[in-house]
Amino acid sequence: MTLRFSQRETVFINIHAGQRSPIEQALTQLENDLGLFRGKVQYFEHATADVWVRDYGPIYLSHSESGEPLISDWQYNGWGGKYPFEQDNKIPGHITQSQGLQRVEESLVLEGGSLETNGIGDLLVTKDCLLNSNRNPTHSQTEIEVALIEGLGVKKVHWLNGCIEGDDTDGHIDNLVRFFNPRGLLVASAPNSNDANQLVLNRLKRECEDLILTTGHSPEIISLPLPDPVYHLGQRLPMSYLNYFIGNGAVFVPSYGQPVPDAAAIDIIGSVFSEREIIPIDCQNLILEGGALHCLTQQVPQSFC
Repeated sequence: MTLRFSQRETVFINIHAGQRSPIEQALTQLENDLGLFRGKVQYFEHATADVWVRDYGPIYLSHSESGEPLISDWQYNGWGGKYPFEQDNKIPGHITQSQGLQRVEESLVLEGGSLETNGIGDLLVTKDCLLNSNRNPTHSQTEIEVALIEGLGVKKVHWLNGCIEGDDTDGHIDNLVRFFNPRGLLVASAPNSNDANQLVLNRLKRECEDLILTTGHSPEIISLPLPDPVYHLGQRLPMSYLNYFIGNGAVFVPSYGQPVPDAAAIDIIGSVFSEREIIPIDCQNLILEGGALHCLTQQVPQSFC
C-alpha cells in the first residue's frame, strides 16, 4: 500500500524507533517482487499504541488570515476509554515539533474519523459518536457544535444518526457518509432486508436527503452498498467501502475478497471520481483490527510534500 501511495505523493510513516530498518527491508522486497518503484517516503519515530492515525493524529488546517498550515490538536481517549491512548494522544504535539508548525490545542475529545467536510463549510458528524457519554459527558450538543465551528473553521454542523454493527468507534462518519463533491454524498446502504444495518442506514439516507447545505441546496445522494457480512470471533466486522482514501489523482478503495460487492463498489466510486484512478487495496487483514484505509491515513498539506 505504501508503494502505491508513494508513487503519487510523499508518504509520511510514523513508526517506533528501531522499526525503520525492517520497514525499509519489507518495502525493498515488495519493490523487487511486484516491480514497483518507491516514491518519496519520510519517517517520524514516535511511539504509539495503535495504527489509526486518522483518529489521534494531527488535523491540518489553513490559517484564516495568513493561509499558512497549522495543526489542530484535539484530545483522544481511545474511543471512549476502550483501548490504551496515552501515547497516541501525544502524537500531534510530536508531529508539530517535527514539522515546525503552529499548533492549536483543543480541550474537546474528538477523532478525525468522526468528521467529514466538503471544504466549503459543511461538516457531517454523528450523534452516536460525538454525543456519546464516553467522549465529552459534560458538554451539550450546542457546546460541542460551537467548539467544532470555532476549532475547525466550518460554517454548519450537520448531526446525523447511525452506527454500523461491529464499529467500536461508536459511529464514525467515515463508515457511513462521505462527500464526493461539495454537493454530493455517498451514503452506506444495506440492500439485503435481513441485514441488521438496514433500518439504521435507511434512516440515515432519509436524514441526508433532508440536509440543507451552506449553499442552500439539498445534496445529491448516491447509495454505496456495504459488503456481505463477515464475522470474526463471533462479532461482525465493520466493513464499509466508504472507508476509502482520496489521494493525488487516485482513490484507494478497500476491498474485502468479495468479487461481486467489491466490483460494484469500485464502479460506483469510480463513477463519482471519474477523473481519478480507482485503486483497490485488500483490507481483509486490516479490518480484523477494526478499520480500513481512511482510518489508517491522514492527509498532509501539499506544501510539505
